Amino acid sequence: MTHPISDVREYLSLEPLTTRIQTHQRYSEVPDDVEGTVRQAVSLSIDADLLDVGCGTGAFLRNLAERGHRGRLVGLDTSPAAVHALSDAAGVSAQLGNAMNLPYDAAAFDVVTARHMLYHVPDVRRALAECRRVLRSDGVFAAVVNCPGTIPRVSALVAELVTSAGIDIPVVPNSRVNSDNLPEMIELTFGAVAVHRFDNALVFDSPEPVIAFAAAQLSFYGVEPDSALRPELTRAIGAKVRAWFASEAGPWRDPKGYVICTARRGRQG
Repeated sequence: MTHPISDVREYLSLEPLTTRIQTHQRYSEVPDDVEGTVRQAVSLSIDADLLDVGCGTGAFLRNLAERGHRGRLVGLDTSPAAVHALSDAAGVSAQLGNAMNLPYDAAAFDVVTARHMLYHVPDVRRALAECRRVLRSDGVFAAVVNCPGTIPRVSALVAELVTSAGIDIPVVPNSRVNSDNLPEMIELTFGAVAVHRFDNALVFDSPEPVIAFAAAQLSFYGVEPDSALRPELTRAIGAKVRAWFASEAGPWRDPKGYVICTARRGRQG
């Protein structure tokens, strides 16, 4: 889900997002199935009507449809590319929309998910209230956010090179909303919240996937997709990473972690 100007431009193409997702799928130290853990966290039934706020590449909903899900599957995103990505997905509908003003009736869904997107929403409390509004009585909400300081090595590398290029780094999304502060925000909106934490690491044995992953972070550090500095910074990332692999014996290991926060709407209110 995308709201700030830099994020809107970041998600005009889903290529950087796809790179980040595939990196986590391929290079996690422990196999990491985020989609599967979300399904388990909400105890998803095959007939549940589900809204995925900030649907991104659409893979989560597409995979549910392919698994034979019978309930309504709806994706919402501010990115036209994200909506288009689901245009050919049988059994799934998608539309442009804003997390702070969901274009759905009250009590329209059994499950609402917000996976790795709340950091991009200017008013998280309002978005959470909207998610609760569209849930049916006793419906389940699930949000996924990273832990603070996740992927510290890649983050430090990108920050160093962007700063050296004279670019002012904006507030990085993960520092706004993360595992430290989201549970309390959800509790204020829903009441009781359950927090499921998953710690892991990215492990790379060669430089190229590190370079691709680091370059896919640049928009979050103030380097727009069409910036003239982007190719130069990507080359600088490549030089730094290749030099590290040439001098070090071990793999590149970057710790990471995320939480899935779940809550029920409740029958009152």
